[in-house]
Amino acid sequence: MKLITAIVKPGKVDEIKQALQAAGV
Repeated sequence: MKLITAIVKPGKVDEIKQALQAAGV
């Protein structure tokens, strides 16, 4: 997860977290 957050912009972190939760990860 740290790798992903390091690549994407901070503003998209929440969107990714929501996507992961929606995917059941």
